[in-house]
Amino acid sequence: MIDKKLAAAFAILCVCGLVLLGAETGFRLYEKKTLNIPFLESAARWYDPVLGWKGKKEFGNAASKKFKVFIIGDSFTHGCGIPEKDLYYAAIKQKPDVELFVYGGGGYGTLQEYLVLDKYFDEIKPDLVILQVCANDFINDLWELESRSYDNNNLLVRPFWVNGKIELKYPRFWGLPAVILYRSRMLYRGNETLERFLSRHVRHTVERDIEAHGTDDEDFKKSVTVMDTLVEKMKTRVGATPMVAFGVDDVPVYMEQFRAIFKRNDIEFIEDVPAQIRELESQGVNVRLEDKAHWNALGHSVCGEVLARELDKKGYFSRKELP
Repeated sequence: MIDKKLAAAFAILCVCGLVLLGAETGFRLYEKKTLNIPFLESAARWYDPVLGWKGKKEFGNAASKKFKVFIIGDSFTHGCGIPEKDLYYAAIKQKPDVELFVYGGGGYGTLQEYLVLDKYFDEIKPDLVILQVCANDFINDLWELESRSYDNNNLLVRPFWVNGKIELKYPRFWGLPAVILYRSRMLYRGNETLERFLSRHVRHTVERDIEAHGTDDEDFKKSVTVMDTLVEKMKTRVGATPMVAFGVDDVPVYMEQFRAIFKRNDIEFIEDVPAQIRELESQGVNVRLEDKAHWNALGHSVCGEVLARELDKKGYFSRKELP
């Protein structure tokens, strides 16, 4: 009797598996024909066992005797499809005695940026480290916040700093195991579609709580502590190498915490970029992509000019004897 039940259960599982396999195959054939997406491609191509997912790496020559600048950031540094020559750091790359190293990961939080720094610092031996930050770093630094967010949830397994240790977690209270979600294009697209629907129709997202209550929100308070810890680890990792941070937005509740964190860790914080961007927007100038968040080529140009000017003013490029 038991053997018959096991056989029936096994048969049902096999049928379900074949149905899912057939549906997955059909979905991939459809996307290959309509969207020209290769049949074997899946979200697994982005996966990284340490960083969560891969970012964009644009490195110069590590053996160069020039002044080496290492820039780490999120989607603003990744560029979102803007050509390399038009990205903000081109203003630094154009300096005659600079060798540039850039790593930008769309949706990266502070822990991922620290892990990038830790991985490549000894290889590059930079003379200056620049960290690009964004208000949503606070959301992405804490699982409890990202799992409550519909505005800044990347829907990918990422590393989180939990009680002094790194844990890879999916930022939702529900969700398919990553091994399935990343390899099944049909399930990945379905999950993505569900989340887009929820983001349009769920009005309450954690960012509203933070803007209303600031550090009275216990999870936001925890996120500030986590970011402070990770920035301290960055500062320790670079040792005597100068480190500078700059923000791409200036939402007051987050900006206040950035100032405090970088001041506590003795890191120069450049705040002028968002003000210049906002000034142009007040004049009706478009500096954004269609997503209304990231910069177009003009926005990047403005950021690059401000950043290069401030770094020149503070003498960072003259801190090393060049041949």
